[in-house]
Amino acid sequence: MSNNQVYPRKEIPGASTRVAALLLPVTFSDCECFKLTHKFDVIWLDLYNQEIMPEDYSTLSHVSPLVTNERLSKALTDWFKEEYTFTHWAYVGDMNKGDSFVSEVIRIQIYGVNTKGHTNFVQVILKSIPKNVFRRSICRSHDFFRNEINFYKNILPELIAFQSKKKLKNPFDRYVKLFFAYADGNNDVVCLEDGSVYNFGNAIRQEGIDLEHCKMTFRAFAEFHALSFAMKDQEPKNFKELQKTITEVYYDEPHKNWYINFWNRISEVAINAVEKEYPNSIYLEKIKKFAVPERYEDMINAATKTSENGVICHGDSWGANFLYRYEDGHPIDAKMVDFQMLRFGTPVLDLSVMIYTCTDQELRDKNYDELLHFYHDTLSSQIEDLGSDPQKIYPWPVFMEEIKKYSYFGLGYSFDTTPFTVLAPEDAVDLELEGEEGKDIVDVWKVPDFKTKEGRLREANNVKHCVGRGYI
Repeated sequence: MSNNQVYPRKEIPGASTRVAALLLPVTFSDCECFKLTHKFDVIWLDLYNQEIMPEDYSTLSHVSPLVTNERLSKALTDWFKEEYTFTHWAYVGDMNKGDSFVSEVIRIQIYGVNTKGHTNFVQVILKSIPKNVFRRSICRSHDFFRNEINFYKNILPELIAFQSKKKLKNPFDRYVKLFFAYADGNNDVVCLEDGSVYNFGNAIRQEGIDLEHCKMTFRAFAEFHALSFAMKDQEPKNFKELQKTITEVYYDEPHKNWYINFWNRISEVAINAVEKEYPNSIYLEKIKKFAVPERYEDMINAATKTSENGVICHGDSWGANFLYRYEDGHPIDAKMVDFQMLRFGTPVLDLSVMIYTCTDQELRDKNYDELLHFYHDTLSSQIEDLGSDPQKIYPWPVFMEEIKKYSYFGLGYSFDTTPFTVLAPEDAVDLELEGEEGKDIVDVWKVPDFKTKEGRLREANNVKHCVGRGYI
């Protein structure tokens, strides 16, 4: 490569403005930033912020000391099924602010060379535990990393091994693959393949999702939940061992003191939304009875005491955690990401969270019953293909009984997510914090009342739907 060759800027979906022209030697131009390269030592000069940011692209140890070059070489070797040696990494972009509270997340490419001198790379999403000790402590980040690593290293392989014994028309593959993961409590890291390489991307969470997206998501849930139902039926001892490894990280008695003040604040926000949009109504009366401190006990019961018809649940099924692939503007495939809140409970937990965090009242009025039938039909078909009898395992009347009994869980969960869902990315919470360990999360995840009518209606109409259906 000639030292005076100029490479034009390459636009990469999702990349931040730090990715720009590669200029050697550097000349001033109208690009937002440029890159000086000598081997793998890189300096970024941001012309807007006037910052100089040194970066060593020959190691990822600054992200986590657990990510050694030897481990990167092993990950590449395992991925490509032949020996590779890690050489360097390249920055692609940051994720949207507000998409992750317990992690620091970047999109990068990891390069290696094989024994024949051929260079190849894997584009990944790299999630690391926050460097900020205060943020790491207040968000209990290690608990969430441990949960996701358990899913990828222990639970998912067993589910897929069970599935591989069957001949399925639609095997469950609606997840991104693990590249590597390590944890010690202080330097945890999870690295996953980047779905955008295969043209997967998020829907716009601020707008909610339409019927096509809902059905694609419910199909993914049905295929995922069916594995639990069938394995529990056919290999009960093996499944019980998997179940034992799952820890509830959000709604459980040991976390009550950590969460309760935040619950009280988001309950106030929900009540305020209903009060402004539906004053002097049955909806206001019902939400004031529902959004009380004691309700956290009901959230605990739903999350930890519904094992009779329990499945392994995704646990955090709001819009940011689904990727969709499109054809002619229509979603044709979906993948789940972020299993940090994995839990064991009724499948209604996943469905109700998705309904009340991702859909609007118009869709529910028109299509709610259709979606419930679609999920149960897809689930039943998948259970049958896996070799079990869906009418014995989870018949329609039992499903509908649990929908009525536990859909309040999705409403309560929406108190937590809706304020963040309707925020524009530039307004998202910034968690670069300073302070002492032990500060309450209500002082960190500061949730204001909804600023707009649209935002208030997003929550108030969740309440309206639950009241209309007799869920609260």
